[in-house]
Amino acid sequence: MTRQLQLATLFIALLVSASAVFAQTPFSREVDELLLQQVMPAADRFSAKAGTPPVFTAFAADPATGNETVIGYVFQTSDLPPEEIGFSSTIDVLVGLNTAATVTAIKVLDYNESFRSSRGDFLSIRPFQEQFRRKPLTDSFRVGRDIDGVSRATISSWAATRGVYNAARRVAQSYLAGSGFSAAADTTSNAREHLAPLSWEDMITQGQIQVMNARLPDETVLSLSFAYMGHEVLGEILVGNDAYSRAERDASGRFDDGKLMLVGIGGNASEPFRQERFSIQQGDVVFPMPRRQTVYAGSADQGRIAGQANFAVAMILAPELDLAQPFTVYYDPQNGELPYSIDITLQGIALDLALGRDIRAPGDVAPEDMMQASAGGLLTDINWARVLPLTLLLGLVMTAFLRKDARLRWLALSITLVYLGFINGGFLSVSHITNTIKLGPSMILSDLPLLMIVAFTLITTLIWGRVFCSSLCPFGALQDILSRFVPKGWQRTVPAYIHDRALYLKYIILALIILMALVQSDVSIFQYFEPFGTLFFYSTSVVLWIILIAIVLASAVVKRFYCRYMCPLGAALGVMSLISLRRIRRVPQCTVCKVCEHACPTGAIRNEQIDFKECVRCDICESKLIAKAGVCKHSVESLTARGVQLLPVNQLD
Repeated sequence: MTRQLQLATLFIALLVSASAVFAQTPFSREVDELLLQQVMPAADRFSAKAGTPPVFTAFAADPATGNETVIGYVFQTSDLPPEEIGFSSTIDVLVGLNTAATVTAIKVLDYNESFRSSRGDFLSIRPFQEQFRRKPLTDSFRVGRDIDGVSRATISSWAATRGVYNAARRVAQSYLAGSGFSAAADTTSNAREHLAPLSWEDMITQGQIQVMNARLPDETVLSLSFAYMGHEVLGEILVGNDAYSRAERDASGRFDDGKLMLVGIGGNASEPFRQERFSIQQGDVVFPMPRRQTVYAGSADQGRIAGQANFAVAMILAPELDLAQPFTVYYDPQNGELPYSIDITLQGIALDLALGRDIRAPGDVAPEDMMQASAGGLLTDINWARVLPLTLLLGLVMTAFLRKDARLRWLALSITLVYLGFINGGFLSVSHITNTIKLGPSMILSDLPLLMIVAFTLITTLIWGRVFCSSLCPFGALQDILSRFVPKGWQRTVPAYIHDRALYLKYIILALIILMALVQSDVSIFQYFEPFGTLFFYSTSVVLWIILIAIVLASAVVKRFYCRYMCPLGAALGVMSLISLRRIRRVPQCTVCKVCEHACPTGAIRNEQIDFKECVRCDICESKLIAKAGVCKHSVESLTARGVQLLPVNQLD
């Protein structure tokens, strides 16, 4: 009995193994002249399979002259990996593509729908394959939208359709450079070039990703990251091909239209995330978001979202939603609290892809039309909700600086911290330097609020020095506010011999970041040296939070510790300020006075000398000079009468 049981077990194991192999291994089918003729009926002859990617070249003879011309290409999707997976295996399809980048016909060769039904039970039916006849590659090739799927074979319908589309695009890009498909292919390729070097933090900085942190009553946090994902390039970059394909497949199976909005779910919320609690409002119109209008978008282990969230879903946006205009996403916790909300405005590459605009290659903008194209985009896509508050803030900063008004400066610092830091997130970062190196100036020129801050920073730095650092940097504002409230007894002065050497550390950091951008553009390290990104964008990285906490504690003890020794953007502006036109005025009394030296938050003053690359134009020493504080209130003669030895000092305007 025991032996019979062993034999039965062995038989079952062999049967299961055989069935698995049978279900997963496609039957091979040789492509002959008859099959080639079925997908390219206008051809008179075909070459042998050759080239990269491998294709059968189709020729037709001119009846009048007998001369042959190339009329298209025939290829197998199995020759152009990666292949889409059907119900249980890949699907091999023979595809004809003419020189106008239009699919002439397809023929399903082999696939396994299941163990019991294989060899094309479903997809080989005529109505499904006929839909691809004379179908241009400029169509979307979406099952449920411009392709009707096959009942009981939704997954395989999707896999076959996407396999045909992806393989045909690659063939068109390689062999049909002059076809009508070229512009769309170039836009997709150029968009990928723009986005590929960007990290998750880069995309947040550019406004491609926006983060909402919902703090629950028990102090736990539900972190939701939003990004437009209505194009395959965005899906590939954000969540990876597999997760995006699944989300798109599920979405097209439920709705005939509608773009995807990625939602990354993270944090430590005690209450589970519920997708049906979303809603979207644009103007007076509210779009409910029932459960079936949200699809799973992966476990956040591929693409830029990897390590930034616990898992991801995708909202299927209503076709009536105007993606060129701002809209608000609400999440209702249904615990008696008001709904959490975040204002979404598509920007940059995401907006271009959503509106179907052509996208140039990075840096590929003619000098004569760069400003014209940028100005046109800026004027048509102005986000007044960002531009107006920023304009008022810049005006307040300049008023406080020119009037040397301490109260206005503290008001500007507070607004900078709250608005630019926690609400808008539109401050400058060294990533803007590295991204300009990688992508060219188009990133800055296409975003008016960013362009305003960059222009303000460059102009003020060249005229007066690092005004940005003193009044428009949220992390600088945080350090100043921290120093104001930390007990004086806790604060320490760094010895001069240490300070004079340590301040060059930030220049080394700047050089390292720029070098990495030049030689290893797909690796970003700036986030380890810019803790404000961790704070204001609510990073999920434990390492980055440890770095942030260490720097904040150091800044509580040493005034503007980060600005002095670690800020790479401050280092870049410090180099620029070496040629600033209007520097802080010095007087003969400065030779013997230590008041400003002791008060300087960055240690930039030594007696009458100011290390201008380290000065952040905080107004402290200038205000003392204007108010004649310290020895400034005494005449040179009175100081001389007291026996003070004065040395001549140059007065600089």
